[in-house]
Amino acid sequence: MPQKGWHREDIKAAIRKRGITLERLSQDNGLHKSMCSLALIRPDFAAEQVIARFLGVTPQDLWPHRYNADGTYRHPRSRNYHIRKGLVCECQNGGAA
Repeated sequence: MPQKGWHREDIKAAIRKRGITLERLSQDNGLHKSMCSLALIRPDFAAEQVIARFLGVTPQDLWPHRYNADGTYRHPRSRNYHIRKGLVCECQNGGAA
């Protein structure tokens, strides 16, 4: 049976319990203020990495349906990687965004 991951309200609550908002988390990590909020409803690799790192889990723990069994990202359209504060991922064209 496939894993369900975390419910978006559980993710929001865990972030709020640590004393920060999704908007502030986005901004503190060089993302647009709405990116972490949007990642709760649609795939966004960079925001998923930020949220998971902040919560001390892997993105696969939060959104297993967004990742392949080998840990690679399942949504290539969202791989528009932004190099921000040491966050590393891939671009569609293989170069830095």
